[in-house]
Amino acid sequence: MKKTGSEKTSPGIARPADAAEAPAEPVERARLQSEVAKQRVRIAKEELKRARKRLKEAKRESRRARRLAASARKTWKRVRRKARAVRTDKPRGTSRRTKRRVASRTQQKAQR
Repeated sequence: MKKTGSEKTSPGIARPADAAEAPAEPVERARLQSEVAKQRVRIAKEELKRARKRLKEAKRESRRARRLAASARKTWKRVRRKARAVRTDKPRGTSRRTKRRVASRTQQKAQR
């Protein structure tokens, strides 16, 4: 396992020479490793929290962009319809469906 800054021994600290403290060294190492693990967990939680905030902001931004796109599309359609009405000099609202309905009524009247 890679040693972190807190696990590295500095050259100024002398190692205990007597046998009574020798078994305590693995316990100290385990304690330090647990502290490092706790710190990693804390850092990971903070990163997760920041990522969730970024995701939330991205969702907000996408909703904003969608609304803007919808309003732009509506404006574009309105302008296009007005331009078509001016260009053809026909009254607005004559869609293909309306034209077919009028044509079928005319045929029904002609058959009677």
